[in-house]
Amino acid sequence: MITRLRVRHWLAVTFGLILLVAAWSADVTVVAPSLDPVSQLEAIRPQVAGESVSRYPIEENRTSAVPSANPNEDYGPRAPFTGRSVHPDLLSRSAVIVKIDNHPAARPQTGLQMADIVFDIRAEGVTRFAAVFHSQLPEPVGPVRSSRTSDFDILRGFDTPVYGSSGANDVVASGLRELPIVELTNRTRNEYFRDFSRPAPHNLFVNTPELLALAPDGLPRPQPWFVYRRRDEDTSSNAQPAIGPVEIAFTGSPVVTHTWDDRVRGWLRTQDGRPHLTSDGDQLAPENVVIMVTDYSVSAADVTSPEVRSTGTGELVVLTNGQIIVGSWDRPEPSDKPVLTDVDGSEIALSEGRTWVLMPEQGQVTFTEGQELSAVAGSASQFEAVQPSQN
Repeated sequence: MITRLRVRHWLAVTFGLILLVAAWSADVTVVAPSLDPVSQLEAIRPQVAGESVSRYPIEENRTSAVPSANPNEDYGPRAPFTGRSVHPDLLSRSAVIVKIDNHPAARPQTGLQMADIVFDIRAEGVTRFAAVFHSQLPEPVGPVRSSRTSDFDILRGFDTPVYGSSGANDVVASGLRELPIVELTNRTRNEYFRDFSRPAPHNLFVNTPELLALAPDGLPRPQPWFVYRRRDEDTSSNAQPAIGPVEIAFTGSPVVTHTWDDRVRGWLRTQDGRPHLTSDGDQLAPENVVIMVTDYSVSAADVTSPEVRSTGTGELVVLTNGQIIVGSWDRPEPSDKPVLTDVDGSEIALSEGRTWVLMPEQGQVTFTEGQELSAVAGSASQFEAVQPSQN
C-alpha cells in the first residue's frame, strides 16, 4: 500500500512537470494558486480513495506548505512562538499542542525539532513533553502519550489551541473537557496511527496538519508567550557567557544538560550523558532554553503522578545567544503568559527561534565549575556552581 502511494505521488509530480514544461513552451506564465494552510497541504498530498493516514511511511517527515519569509530576513510580521519573520497567512492559525513520550523506549522522537516551544515536565519516573507546533506542522509527530493534570494550566495559556494526546484517565479527561481547547484525542480520531516496528505503547503517532484541519473557524489568534529581540539587539546586561553545560536533574527522571554550540547557534541537549537525537539523527539544539524553577504536588487524578505548578512566581535561568541569565518568572493566572525578568527587573528577550521550557524543582539546576554567576549582583545563589555529573 505504501508503494502504491509513492507511485501515485511520483506520477503526480511527473504530470505537474509536464504541465510546467508545456506552459513555458507556450510562453504562458504559470501562477501558483493562493491557498490557505489546509488547502495547501491537500494540494501536495497524494490522494488515494479509501486510504488511511496510517498508510504514510513514518520515515518521511513532511511539513505543511504554508509559505514563510526567508528566516534570514529581518522584516514583516513575526511568528508568535519564535519571533521569526513569517508569511502573514501563518499568523491566524491556531497552535497545535501534542503530548510526546520521553520514556527511553520512545526515543528517538519524531518531529520535536520542528516544535516552536517544548515543555519538559515530570511525569511518573520520566519527563513528558508538551510540544507546541505553529510555524511548522510536521507529519508525523510522536510517540504520542496521555495527558496529565500538569497540562491544564499550560493549555489555558495558548488561546484555544488544538490539542492531541493518546487519551487520559477519567479525572483528567473530565478536566480537559472544561478547558478552552479543541481536544482531539486518539480515542475519537483517525488522524493517529501506530508504527508497529516500535513497542507499544510507545508507538502512537499523529499528523499535525490533520489535527489543525479539524479546528473550527473563528478561534482566537495565538499570542506570543515570550518577548524576542532582533538579531542586532543585545541580551540582558546581566548575561554571562556560558563556559560549559548547564545541568537539570529532574527528580527520578533523566539528567538533562544543555551546552551552547556556536556552530549550530543552539543549546545541544543530552539525556543521561547521551545526545538527545531525533529520528532524523540530529541532536536537539533549541535557540533558547527557559528553566522555570518551580514545585510539584501530587495529582488529584493519580497518587503516583506529580503535578507541576506553572503559575505564580519562581526562580529562573535563561539560556540564550550563548549566555546565561538568572532572574525570576511571573505568571499570575493560567490565561497569562509568563514574564521573564533578570535580577535588575528588566524583561528578558529571547533569541529568535525555538524555545524549550524545563520545569525542575529548586536545587536541581547546576552550572559548570567556574561559571561566575555569583559575580552578577543579586544573582540567584541557590543555583549551585558545580561540575555536572556524567551519569
